[in-house]
Amino acid sequence: MSDADATWVEFADAPKQQAFLRVMRTALPVAVLLGTATAFFSKSGDSPVELFGPIAVPIWFVGWSTVAAITWNVVLRLSRPFAVDVAGRRLRIRGRVVAFEQVDSAELVPLQNDDRSGLLLKFGQAKGRTATVLLRDRAEPVLDDERRELLLAVVRGSSIARPVSPHDPTGAFGRYNFPGTLDKAGAEQVVLRPPTPGEPAP
Repeated sequence: MSDADATWVEFADAPKQQAFLRVMRTALPVAVLLGTATAFFSKSGDSPVELFGPIAVPIWFVGWSTVAAITWNVVLRLSRPFAVDVAGRRLRIRGRVVAFEQVDSAELVPLQNDDRSGLLLKFGQAKGRTATVLLRDRAEPVLDDERRELLLAVVRGSSIARPVSPHDPTGAFGRYNFPGTLDKAGAEQVVLRPPTPGEPAP
């Protein structure tokens, strides 16, 4: 390992991987079963089973299983750990390096349809790559002290700001126009204390 590489610390997010795995273990089999069931139905005309016979069922099953496998691999790729170089004030997301001050967006994203299952912080460049961190799994905050300090270093050195609507150029109503998005102070606040289930973003 070179001296340059030694300054990077990988943000290993095992709680996020475990939460994603829990969600996928439920969601993907359901998607495969429901997708396979569509072989028996059609919005217009004959269903695939009526057109091709019983062979349509295993074909649909293989097709939807392939979709599920691709989805899982995409999720794994997009959730690859990022790395932080605190001394160099740099962030590396899936091979691309950006300076802390180039990080300009942050938002809270529920793990599933609502935030009771967990809460993610998505941050990065509004027109570039982003990373996600699990802040809360169900109702339990999951950041340990080391990862919290790494994340705070990124946030405090960033240029995070809410998007601005043309109809609200001062951003006075940004939290209502762009729910879930955060400004720099809000991003720091949620890292220090993740909102509880049902609690609005700061």
